[in-house]
Amino acid sequence: MILTKKIPLNFILLFSLGLIWGSSFLFIKFAVYTIPPITAVLIRIFVASICLYLYLILTKKKLPLSKIDIKNYTFLAIFGNVLPFILVSWAEIKANTNLTGIIMGLMPILTVLLAFFFIKKEKITKFTFLGITLGFIGLLFLLEINQSQNINLVSHLAIIFGAFSFAIATVYAKTIKKFNPLFILSGSTFFSCTILIPLVLYLENPFILDPSVQSIFFCIILGIVNTAIGGFVFFKLIQLSSASFTSTVNFITPFVAILWGYLFLNETLNFIQFFGFIFILFGIYIVHKSTNA
Repeated sequence: MILTKKIPLNFILLFSLGLIWGSSFLFIKFAVYTIPPITAVLIRIFVASICLYLYLILTKKKLPLSKIDIKNYTFLAIFGNVLPFILVSWAEIKANTNLTGIIMGLMPILTVLLAFFFIKKEKITKFTFLGITLGFIGLLFLLEINQSQNINLVSHLAIIFGAFSFAIATVYAKTIKKFNPLFILSGSTFFSCTILIPLVLYLENPFILDPSVQSIFFCIILGIVNTAIGGFVFFKLIQLSSASFTSTVNFITPFVAILWGYLFLNETLNFIQFFGFIFILFGIYIVHKSTNA
């Protein structure tokens, strides 16, 4: 209780989500080594669906299924799960993980632009744009894009479309009335499964796969941690704060990915990256103040 008074709950949720989603790029890379991207996404979503279904049963909650609810679930399933997950998973077969992170960093910029036109109640000022700009500059320092020699235009375009799709879902979620994070997450995840099953059967042949234990393991982890738990934190954050502020999580996740590499894979962590993270923190703070003034 004392902690949430000193540090606003939305900041706690934002950085918790950054820690969870910061592992996604690495886990996806391992998952698609021996599993085709759409099948990997289906396994991830199916595992998350089982977790959420069991939770609904244990808590005796019933998922609302009115026409407007089904519309919301379907829209978020397509733009928040199916499209971005498939595009990013496919792109990571060839794209560098760090560059995937920086390209996904376009998502906060796209979210602010969409929110400006489609969310009347959300306060967006020149300081919001300033904060987003500082965050993106920090991302450039963080990932040292100048040193990357990995150029794969098609993969990078796929990630850009994935970021745009996720920005659309974020802005749309903020417009939903009677917003319940658990129901929105569960419904969109269940509907994602129904969309992905025919796609997998038509585009990929899952019955002849010979996946490694490692790939299956990381698909399961992605389902439980990054989709079910991370998804709930994400929608709770949308409920409590602005779409623009929520989207700044994509500035945090690359730093967390680098930190994971430093702690568990003996990768480097230098002063320039810390300098970039300071820019990111300052940018997030400005976005928060500008949209909650």
